[in-house]
Amino acid sequence: MVGQGHVDHILVASPEERKAFFDDATGVKQFQIKRHSAVLKLKRTYENLEEVELILREIEPRLRTLKRAITRLEQRQEVEKELQTLQWNYYGRLWSELMTSAKAIRLDFEALNKQVTNERARLEGLEDKLETIAKAEVSTKDEFTSGGGELQNKYRLLQRQRSTLRDHEFAAQKEIELAKVRAQSSWAPLPLPQIIDEIKTLLAEKSLTNLYALAKTLLKKLERPAPEEIKADKTLLKKLDDVRREISVKEKALKDLESEIDRQAAVSKNERTELFTIQKDLREKQSALYAVEQKRNHAQIELARLEERQANLSKEIDVELKDRSSTLKSSSFKGGETPPLQILSDTISKLKYKLELIGGIDPESIKEYGETKERFEFLDSQVSDLRSAIKDTEKVIDELDEKIQKQSAKQFKEINKEFQRYFKILFGGGSCSLVQMTAEDEARDLEKMQTAEGAIEAVDQETLESIGERVKMRADAIVGIDINATPPGKRLKALNLLSGGERALTSIALLSAIMATNPSPFVVLDEVDAALDDANTARFAAILEELRTLTQFIVITHNRATMERADIIYGVTMGNDGVSNLLSVRLEEVTKNGTARR
Repeated sequence: MVGQGHVDHILVASPEERKAFFDDATGVKQFQIKRHSAVLKLKRTYENLEEVELILREIEPRLRTLKRAITRLEQRQEVEKELQTLQWNYYGRLWSELMTSAKAIRLDFEALNKQVTNERARLEGLEDKLETIAKAEVSTKDEFTSGGGELQNKYRLLQRQRSTLRDHEFAAQKEIELAKVRAQSSWAPLPLPQIIDEIKTLLAEKSLTNLYALAKTLLKKLERPAPEEIKADKTLLKKLDDVRREISVKEKALKDLESEIDRQAAVSKNERTELFTIQKDLREKQSALYAVEQKRNHAQIELARLEERQANLSKEIDVELKDRSSTLKSSSFKGGETPPLQILSDTISKLKYKLELIGGIDPESIKEYGETKERFEFLDSQVSDLRSAIKDTEKVIDELDEKIQKQSAKQFKEINKEFQRYFKILFGGGSCSLVQMTAEDEARDLEKMQTAEGAIEAVDQETLESIGERVKMRADAIVGIDINATPPGKRLKALNLLSGGERALTSIALLSAIMATNPSPFVVLDEVDAALDDANTARFAAILEELRTLTQFIVITHNRATMERADIIYGVTMGNDGVSNLLSVRLEEVTKNGTARR
């Protein structure tokens, strides 16, 4: 419906408002609505993609840090597993060999101790027999008996003193050996910072002699010392030397007494053969007892050393194996073929050093890594979905753009053509045109048209910036419609320079072009010809006569030239009696002169 006051509305409207009018006129309004909705969806999707990408960029550094921590944890678990296996073999073999050695030494010690007991019993028997014979011969009271008794008493005293000194010697030797075992057990390698400091000292040393000495000292600090390399306490060593010197003195005195006793025995051999024979046997038994006691003492020292090593090893096993230590100690070791103990020990040290380099890992990092990874993967899948949604939306927009462009271009060209034709009919000449206004130049339009569906699919991973640029390019290329009209005899094309009648004719020409191109079933025209003179009204009526084949017109008018072209006239008339009556006239039934003017 077009009213009298709205006939030139399209001329005074802004280019953007005209575009909406022409979208409706060209039949692409429905596609424009869908396109506008798709563009809004595309912008919202892009904004969501920006937010998710921002969150991912914030999460990714933390995820990488946690990933490195978890990788170190996995490495640590592998190293710990290997270390536990090697420690089980190493300590199991050590414990088994130590227990076997201790058992063998204990059996030897028990056998030697039993032998010492037997030898002492025989020695006591000889001493008792010798004492009995000596008492039987007391009555002789000769010089030899008196001298022999003194020698025997002195000999026994020296033997008791030597035995006491040997006990002291044994105690000192035992203490020295146990100190060596303790020193070897308490040895620990240099910590890493101290090793680094020692190496820096080596690097700073310029003298080759000093460098060699420092390197040798560092090597000794790094290597586990052998038992024979461990120096005992000087006090114990001095005590042992003193005891041994006193034993040597006592043994020399005993040898002198034995020589004297043998001499006296040779003088009175015939008279006291039995006595001296018993004395000789007694000395031999004492020598044999001393030899056995020495073996027993050495066995006892070795057993004490093994027991000390066993106690230290037990503590070390408890520290290293923890809950598994009791199982290892109570079960027999069955490790199969294992490398030498030194190789196992070196490998264990290397693995411990590797664990020290890896460092400790917070168990909460595993939980945090799982949660962060799950969130990252979820957001990453959302990014993929959003990118996919952007591509799909762009395809829809491209399809709509293609439809709009084809239909709009064709219809717009027809409207422009008809507009020029009707303009010339109404004005009897002149020129006019419809111009599509773009936001950018034609190069941008060409670039946009080259953004084909295949090009979108070919891009697998686009940057956020490139997607943002494409979203901006999705704005309408045509932002408005401009109208140029130059009536005959004028040069200016601006609409605001036209008179009221010229604007009305221009509007009628444009409306006629639209109706000719995209006809409607019904069109209501309300006093659109009110501003026209008779000549222009006739031209306007001729145009309506032409368009009536396409559209049914309902025209409200007071102009008789327009009424002449009508098929049916409805109106109100007043008779002589002053009463208004409704009038309906079908002009085709009026035959007189072929007109209804009269």
